[in-house]
This record gives sequence, structure tokens and C-alpha cells, in this order.
Amino acid sequence: MLHIRKILTTTLAILLLFPLLFLPLSATATAASADKAASKANAKIIYLTFDDGPTAHTGKLLDILDEYKVKATFFMLGPHMEQYQQATKRIVKEGHGLGLHGVTHVPGKFYKSAYSGLKEMQQANESLNKVAGVKTSLVRTPYGSKPYLKSAYRNVLLGQGGFHLWDWNVDSLDWKYKKDHQKVYNNVMQQVHNVKKQGTTPVVLMHDQEATLKVLPQVLKTLKAEGYQFEILTKNVQPVNFWNDKR
Repeated sequence: MLHIRKILTTTLAILLLFPLLFLPLSATATAASADKAASKANAKIIYLTFDDGPTAHTGKLLDILDEYKVKATFFMLGPHMEQYQQATKRIVKEGHGLGLHGVTHVPGKFYKSAYSGLKEMQQANESLNKVAGVKTSLVRTPYGSKPYLKSAYRNVLLGQGGFHLWDWNVDSLDWKYKKDHQKVYNNVMQQVHNVKKQGTTPVVLMHDQEATLKVLPQVLKTLKAEGYQFEILTKNVQPVNFWNDKR
């Protein structure tokens, strides 16, 4: 009888304690989820973008990004994707953001009519699909959308074409100061800080070129030290462009 009483007592104790075993786990999971959400809300996000590629220097550019564990978004030209196919495939394989920059990069041709820009972006998308088997809806027009891409042109490109228009809010001017790397670095940091103070997420314009490779490590090292997290542009991110067109 004593033996049976011990068994019943032990069983009852286990039954009473059983629900409590899950309380710490549930509380921990909830706390972890809340911390993760708070962390994401307070995260210092930045978008790094490169125009005009791919080029003969894209491989080195990707090596630097990989070294610093950074992802970027590439706005690429159709003929360049077909010329540098391995670089294009690597950009896709390594999970970088994909964007289109047209075909000619000549304002007189790209903005010739309301449909010329759309045709170039569609052609560039076909090049991307041919080389890497993927497509994208993100576009950046040559030299930025203002003042060339007027309302009627945007309606065709975004409305009929279904594309999402991106410009930038931080201009590195790496295309202008190809030999003054400190100037490029200063441009990026000053503008990033100004944009961040305004409560806006920085979208940095750089170019896929040899000169940029000289300053990129310094930029990445500083931004990472300041706590910035590099993310890629996708169709789910609200576009930043000079016309404030959110399509």
C-alpha cells in the first residue's frame, strides 16, 4: 500500500509540474521574438547600389563585398551582362539585388520617346534572363530619372511595363573623383549621416568600376563599425526616386 501511495504521489507531482516545464521556454521564445522585432525596428539599414556593370572589375568588387559580408544591388546594362556572363551569374548566385540600367546609356536614345526606355529595360531583362535565368522589375534610368523621365514616360515604364523606379539619396560621386578616393569617402559618409538624421534609409549610388575598388573597403569598414546593416533592394521595398513615385 505504501508503495502504491508513493507511485501516486510521484505521478501527481509530475502532472502538476508538467505545464510549468513549458513556461520558461514559452517566455523565452516570446522574449526572443520581441527582441528580434525590436532589433529590426531599430536596425540601421543601408542599401548599397552599383551602376553600369558588370565589367572586367566586377569579380574584384564581389570579392570585397564577400570579404565584408555585404550584399549590394546591381543595376546592370544589357550588353554588359552578355559580355561578362560569369560575373552576371555570380551576382545572382551570391544573392545580390538585381536591377536594370537599360541598354545604350545614351540619353538621346533612351529618352527618345515614351516607349524607347521601356523597350531598353525589357531588352535588358531578356539579357539577364538569357544569361542567368532570372528577371527583375527594378530599374534605374541613365543619369537618374530627373529631369528626363517625365510623367508620360514614367506611366509607360511603370504602368505598362510593371517596373519599379529607383534613384538614390546618397551620391558618392565616384564617377567624378576617380583619383580622389578620400573625396568619395567623405561624400558617402557625410551624406549617409545627413540622410539618417532625416529619418530616411540611405540608398548609396556607386559605380562598377576600377576606381571604386580603391575606396570601397574603407566605406564598408566604417559603415559596419557604425552599426549599419546592408540589405538588397527588392520589389517589396518602397522605391526611392526623384519623382517620389511609389509604384
